[in-house]
Amino acid sequence: MLRGFFISCLVLLSIHTSAQDPEESPAAAHMEAIAAASDQEPENDQAEQNMDYLLRHPLSINRIKPDELLDLQLLSPQQVNAFVQYRNLFGPIRNAYELQAIPLWDITTIRKLLPILSFSETGEESTLVKKIITKGAHQLILRSSKTLERAKGYKSDSIGQKAYAGNSLRLFYRYTYQYKQQAWWGFTGEKDAGEKLGDFTGFHFFIRRNGWLKTIALGDYTVNIGQGLVQWQGLAFGKTSDAMHVFKQGNLVQPYRSAGEFNFNRGIATQFQYKNWELTTFISSKKQTANLVTIGNESGFSSISASGYHRTGAELADRNSLSEKSAGTVLQYQLSRFRIGVSVIAFRFSSMAMPEDKPYNRYAIRGQTWYNSGIQYSYTARNVFLFGELAQCRSGIAILQGMVMSIHHKADLSVVYRKIQPGYQALYARSFTEGSSVSNETGLYTALRLAPWPGWTVQAYLDYFRFPWLRFRADTPGSGQEYFLQLDWVKRKKWAVYLRYRLTDKPENADGEYVHEPILKKQSNIRLHAERIISRRFLFATRFDQVWYKKEGVKQAGTAVYLDTKYHFMKPSLVLAARVQYFSTGGYDSRIYAYERDLLYSFSIPAFYDKGFRYYCQLQGKPARFGKGFHLKLQWWLRWSQTRFSGGHTIGSGQDEISGNKKSEWKMQLMLTW
Repeated sequence: MLRGFFISCLVLLSIHTSAQDPEESPAAAHMEAIAAASDQEPENDQAEQNMDYLLRHPLSINRIKPDELLDLQLLSPQQVNAFVQYRNLFGPIRNAYELQAIPLWDITTIRKLLPILSFSETGEESTLVKKIITKGAHQLILRSSKTLERAKGYKSDSIGQKAYAGNSLRLFYRYTYQYKQQAWWGFTGEKDAGEKLGDFTGFHFFIRRNGWLKTIALGDYTVNIGQGLVQWQGLAFGKTSDAMHVFKQGNLVQPYRSAGEFNFNRGIATQFQYKNWELTTFISSKKQTANLVTIGNESGFSSISASGYHRTGAELADRNSLSEKSAGTVLQYQLSRFRIGVSVIAFRFSSMAMPEDKPYNRYAIRGQTWYNSGIQYSYTARNVFLFGELAQCRSGIAILQGMVMSIHHKADLSVVYRKIQPGYQALYARSFTEGSSVSNETGLYTALRLAPWPGWTVQAYLDYFRFPWLRFRADTPGSGQEYFLQLDWVKRKKWAVYLRYRLTDKPENADGEYVHEPILKKQSNIRLHAERIISRRFLFATRFDQVWYKKEGVKQAGTAVYLDTKYHFMKPSLVLAARVQYFSTGGYDSRIYAYERDLLYSFSIPAFYDKGFRYYCQLQGKPARFGKGFHLKLQWWLRWSQTRFSGGHTIGSGQDEISGNKKSEWKMQLMLTW
């Protein structure tokens, strides 16, 4: 009776508060951070694929497993634990309004989850092979894009030769079959602009089930261990606008269906389950693009390319020049609130690793073999979640320890300490660090999130870090800090606004000196972003960015402003998205990144520098059904974008340089599902 009365009250309250959420992607800030750190757009669309599938095939709220909730990356470990305890105590959850009764689940979190949750009792796992291979969902993606202006690499020289082997058309295709969260198989192919057709192809076959043989993966797959000190091949987010997002979570083994050509395994992986024990083993053998070198009588490679580009003669000569073999195992023991695991990975290369003879490369991977091993754990005690990892290689160790704690129902605290020796090196490590590589760093991160009033959220973090050894573009050890503050305000049915400030101080070599003495490079950013839902079909957004850059008396400032809209037409059934953006910066050092709406599974995060404007327009057709028994659905996207700079200008550098002050690109995509 008491439970029924409580739920009825929640229903009455929700009648007045339910509304659409603003439609900016939850991953937008994370993707902007990745683009800014790597200076290129991410290619791993695993999270987008999973979310799109769940929108069409929601998970049963009463059958979903804790690991599946964590894998969504929308809930903290404490929220997942609160959900499990609530369901165990009260039994099946009857409707969406009851989610508000789960401790630590706020309205914003619930709204993000509702589109991918089902409150029916369907969704049980099947053991029938016939059902698994016939009742799943097929998807075929065909995508192409092209920059209209010809870059230097596509133009003939004085003897009629071109630097790039292929044309400027970029092509992508992927076929995937998926049955719930149990089976995936398919293939992927891509040709980057400037490459020949058939540059990259991949295949995946993946089965996940209950029983002693839990997982089988063949072809391309990723391995994500602990907190990424040993290996993390999925999307790796560091410091983001979600100050509590410090714990890496996701399935240990996942099928790889993206087009990136570096960060994945190719071979076989298996997972075995016995009561609370889980054993994962994997073997991989693949070709890598490496920079070949010869020093004296020895031959080897100086580095492995992660770009995936094979356009010029030099890039083609390096393509598949290195064979990389690896094998590893992970043993885990898990209770309801505690998990511990040990891992080890060994690598063997077909030739010697011989990095450039630079001071900052003193501790780089050398030789024909390498290994990494580690111990990782997580533990939940009431409102405190602890996690950590200890890893080692032949030349160093790495430690990461974190805590997320609910200190009040309106306040959360997170702390992450990491100490990674300069000698610690791992080929596929991606962890919570300031630098892009998991090496040569000690740091302490502290964050606080407050929800003082309904609709208001305050997030802040402080990160102090030190680099004990030299780095690229830093010829002495050094230290730095980063400060972050963000204020969010959401008014249901109408507004979503946030104000963000970030300040970063980091040492970097001074310019133009024979002896490079690192000095502090200071950069601060302020952003005001607002979204307004005019109606259920019309969304409007605007943003203002300001950046200040200072290094050794050199100062730059930058400004960017955009207006953005999205409109759903009823007849014809179309979705129109458009944006116009103005930018003016002192140079590339004061560049500003902005996440844009793009084709499904594709990313557009351009960097804005100098002075000019950019606009894009995208049309999306709603799924059209064909056939009565076959249930074939077709969906399409068309996108046009252009960036114009003021005055005389060249865009890009090297063989990608475009003469002129504009860069135009079209994209199109077809998606068939059945």
